Amino acid sequence: MAGLIPCPLTLFVMSFAMLRGVPGAGILFAITMMLGVALTLSSVAALSILLRERLVHFFESRPFLFDLISRGIEGVAGLILAGVAVWQVAAR
Repeated sequence: MAGLIPCPLTLFVMSFAMLRGVPGAGILFAITMMLGVALTLSSVAALSILLRERLVHFFESRPFLFDLISRGIEGVAGLILAGVAVWQVAAR
């Protein structure tokens, strides 16, 4: 579904190309973006299906590593959110 909704960048480039009189360049850009999104989403889906069992087995045999990684991701995400909040407050 994500590939069916055009992103704002694509709409901007298409509009810009139409205004400049080169609609072919805008269409080529849109096709390139569509193929890139399709390739990325398809790759992630295929890898998640193919590697799911291996990943589950890997983390079941190493619960400490799974806990360490999940806490690390949570901590980094929290720091990023706090940093963005401080940046937004300081920018005012």
